[in-house]
Amino acid sequence: MQLIYNKLKIVIMKKKILLSIVMTFALSWIIAQTLVSTDPQLKNAVLEEYTGIHCQYCPDGHAIAAALLENNPNRAVVIALHQGSFAVPSGSEPDFRTPYGDAYANQTNLSGYPSGTVNRHVFTGGVTGMGRGDWTPSAHEIMQEISPVNVGIMTEYNDVNRELTVHVELYYTSDAAESSNFINVALLQSHIFGPQTGGGAGNNYEHMHMFRDMITGQWGEEVSPTTTGSFIEKTYVYTVPEDFIDVPVIVEDCDIAVFVTETHQEILSGDVVDAIDGTNMFIGNVVVTDDFSIKSGTNAEVTTFNLETESNIEGTEDFVFTLESENAPDDWDAIFIVDGVTYYEPAVISLDGASAEAITVEITPGSSGQLAQYQMKMESNSNPNAPIKYCDFSLISGITDMVVTSTSGPEAVEFEHVYTDGLEVAGCDSYTAVPANLFVEGIDASVFDDVNNIYYNVSWTFPALTLDQIAAAESFMDNGGSFFIGGQDIGWDFMSGASGSHGSAEATEFYEDYLYSNYEDDGSSSNNQLRANEDDDIYSEIPQSSITDPFGGNMYPEVLSARTGAVEVFYYDAAQTKAAVVKVDNGIFRMIYFGIGLEMVGDEDVKNQIIAVTRDWFNELITSEEFNEAMRKLNLGQNFPNPANNSTTISVGQLESAAVINVMDINGKTVLEQKIQRGDTKVELDISNLTSGTYFYHLMIDGNKSETKKLIVK
Repeated sequence: MQLIYNKLKIVIMKKKILLSIVMTFALSWIIAQTLVSTDPQLKNAVLEEYTGIHCQYCPDGHAIAAALLENNPNRAVVIALHQGSFAVPSGSEPDFRTPYGDAYANQTNLSGYPSGTVNRHVFTGGVTGMGRGDWTPSAHEIMQEISPVNVGIMTEYNDVNRELTVHVELYYTSDAAESSNFINVALLQSHIFGPQTGGGAGNNYEHMHMFRDMITGQWGEEVSPTTTGSFIEKTYVYTVPEDFIDVPVIVEDCDIAVFVTETHQEILSGDVVDAIDGTNMFIGNVVVTDDFSIKSGTNAEVTTFNLETESNIEGTEDFVFTLESENAPDDWDAIFIVDGVTYYEPAVISLDGASAEAITVEITPGSSGQLAQYQMKMESNSNPNAPIKYCDFSLISGITDMVVTSTSGPEAVEFEHVYTDGLEVAGCDSYTAVPANLFVEGIDASVFDDVNNIYYNVSWTFPALTLDQIAAAESFMDNGGSFFIGGQDIGWDFMSGASGSHGSAEATEFYEDYLYSNYEDDGSSSNNQLRANEDDDIYSEIPQSSITDPFGGNMYPEVLSARTGAVEVFYYDAAQTKAAVVKVDNGIFRMIYFGIGLEMVGDEDVKNQIIAVTRDWFNELITSEEFNEAMRKLNLGQNFPNPANNSTTISVGQLESAAVINVMDINGKTVLEQKIQRGDTKVELDISNLTSGTYFYHLMIDGNKSETKKLIVK
């Protein structure tokens, strides 16, 4: 890709870099602009991640950074700087450090590793350095702000002489706070394999987004003016070294990140492209014009979303528009309409530059419940390397139970299935799982009227809930919703006041007035048993279970105590001095709070029983006497033999009426039913038609369901 300019060009050799003269244009010269939009754009998040090969928790930071990129295409930049004592190689280990690292780290005032800054912005505590749990919510905050400057990038590479050309365009849509800004151009490299403590891959850990060099020097190159309408264009020609400290530079694995700073601190915005023929050319946009991008729908009725698209390419350009959803049920239908033409498949649509075109999306839910997430994609036919534009919107229909998963770390995502599996086993066919930010959007848009129960999966993430997530949870409960929340260190995070925690007036109010709890102790691995309070009216018959450590030695089952109006329903000790779980029914909402995540409950049947009993309590389907009587009737034994082949025998309590035993596969689908007569004490199941694998079974009698047990077919 050849860069051609009809302008005077002065070339200055300086080390490995050739700098072209800065060209500044008035508004009448905007026709020369090729990459950036002249309309105000949202900021992109730039995460500078401080990491090291001997840092135990850094792989968790890497996972958070990767999720940030995956969940926010074309909206985030990650720069991994190997710096500090954890980055010092030992023996023959590779040295991934950079001479720029210490100066960058010093301006963050970081206090541990991994640490990171998001746009070098001060969020809390007067410093820019943050623990990994704060990266995602901070990035989301930044991405809602309007940037005063738009950043365009284009690259080309000559593999004969390793010459890399980076063309940068800036356009100021408003006055910057500083009269001069700084362009920073960084060389990043991914797919570098080497050692990493805690990575689980030994010396073959894949390092991504590694900072290799700053083409514009430590703090970038100063540019001005920075007033509304200023268009600045620069070209950098850089010879890519063969290696840095004996670590080869593979250009095919490299990216170029460009960002603009005020002084050496605040990053206004930035972007990242491939080092070879990369571009972030702004092709146009497609956006929702409705008040909210999430709506509620009804079975067999059409819900309409109004979108608008505009091309940023001069003249007439063909674009491919594609409407997609990864989780819409098969019995849902979705179409889009442009200029009176209805499209069911991807469509090529011609747009004139700077001319808006309306797109109507019509979605018809079926009987299957879901919070379906849709995406309209916009691609330029003649600019295939330009980033795709995405427009996201969601429709909820037929959902009564919702698992909300924390967005503060990968642990919650990993264990989301514990809650959905439990709901499946409980026979709920109207549940879904959503990230916490989508839960907030739905509460703000008031579209969760049919959602009765929330199961908030915090796991072991920080902050446990952000302030907007706290507000959304409180709003849900204030309107009568039932709320389950589980995760270790929620109390520590909100109430301990320790360094790195996220205490606030809002967090304290939520913990005390909505979770009805006092934080007593951070807990330790000695809290390794979960015992039901035998006097509790709902959970007394739940069997005892071990508490396990799924977090690699980070086991902190918190000790709680119930505030006035609430009760303690599970304990860690037989003496019932260390409470693990608090529940409350205050006449407005029902709430149960676990000081551990359900993923830490060792017995799978107990996990599922907790979900099932909680759901029945939320839905007012069960009282203590009814529950105890039902459990006495449904005394279900473990099948023998287990694993089994062809047949297996299951013991049951002497039945006072006929019953049915149901066998389900791992997806919750019933694969075998067998009736049991009144008075029977055992049943022999013919499993010869079942394929090898894991199954679950329970007993149904008089509308009551027993605990669920596991059956292995070999």
